[in-house]
Amino acid sequence: MSPAVAKRLAGKTVVITGASSGIGRSTAFEFARTAAPAGGLKLVLTARRIDTLRQIAADIEAEVGGKDKVKVHVVQLDVSKPKEVRAFVGNLPEEFREVDVLVNNA
Repeated sequence: MSPAVAKRLAGKTVVITGASSGIGRSTAFEFARTAAPAGGLKLVLTARRIDTLRQIAADIEAEVGGKDKVKVHVVQLDVSKPKEVRAFVGNLPEEFREVDVLVNNA
């Protein structure tokens, strides 16, 4: 990807539902790889399998060079439960609450 694309992602927050496998997982890695040269991307990865999300977060941070390049926050979320979905953004840490991109994969 071009440096221009990486710069456009700097400081952005991307939420990916269903990020524990398949397209969601691949999308998370692609956003991280694309944004890493400029740094500053914040990824919020959600799925029902929290242990898998934690491993993906660790793998992303190891691949792209750590939290100074891409910050990853994981959340156990079942999008079929309206109560969990309604509380989702309000329960995020402050720095992750202003969502710029939603990949609704779940």
